Amino acid sequence: MIWKRIATLLLIPALPAMLACGGGGETAAYTYEDEDGQARAASDTGAPAQAAPAVADAATVIGAVRLNGTPPPAPAIQMAADPACHAVHQTPVRSEEVVAGPGGELANVFVYVKDYAGAAPRPTAPALLDQKGCQYIPHVSGVQVGQTIQIRNSDPTLHNVHALPKVNREFNIGQPVQGMVSEKVFDRPEVMVRIKCDVHNWMNSYMGVLPHPYFGTSDTQGAFRIANLPPGTYTLEAWHEKYGTQTQQLTVGPNEQKEVSFTFDAS
Repeated sequence: MIWKRIATLLLIPALPAMLACGGGGETAAYTYEDEDGQARAASDTGAPAQAAPAVADAATVIGAVRLNGTPPPAPAIQMAADPACHAVHQTPVRSEEVVAGPGGELANVFVYVKDYAGAAPRPTAPALLDQKGCQYIPHVSGVQVGQTIQIRNSDPTLHNVHALPKVNREFNIGQPVQGMVSEKVFDRPEVMVRIKCDVHNWMNSYMGVLPHPYFGTSDTQGAFRIANLPPGTYTLEAWHEKYGTQTQQLTVGPNEQKEVSFTFDAS
């Protein structure tokens, strides 16, 4: 059940810090070119964006997202045109437009504080957008304004990375070599930026760009978590690529753990 997932998250407040440390796993090195064309080294920690800075008396938002109704069929992606993509997968790959569990748990919903007006430091840790198995990983994610984004090609085939923002600068870069990493930065807030591959038309990713770290993305159990939120009253918005947006008002007190939920209709 989706609320069991929330209960589990309440018991593990240290999870973001554990993830940010990469869980103690090994680190692989890759080479990429920065904006000036200089070769640099990148590390594959698998880490998400840097955790929000600690705030005195901070609150935590624990949330769940559900789909009401029968989800649409997820069509199989036809990868046979590129043998390198097709060979990676033993079973058909399905579209990620709607990923819903048996109880209606809805994944890939970007949830964020829409009207936070305070200052927030820029993360020093980069965010990672990988191309693996001819899919973008993660499918939906968030970064802060000015945060470095490392975009990596983990496949033995050509990808190009084409960002289609409305307020940020568009970019379109080729990555013909496996292990290649490029760095990019978005300078303005924007929800959401679509990123696609012009070589493989099924590849899409969506990235929210915010001036603060108070956001999260629902997992396959529909759960998300926003930590270290200063006490106050905010507008919380949930975005889904097919079902649009929903908002609700949220008031959190000092050291409070607040449970919230969003429900999207499948019809």
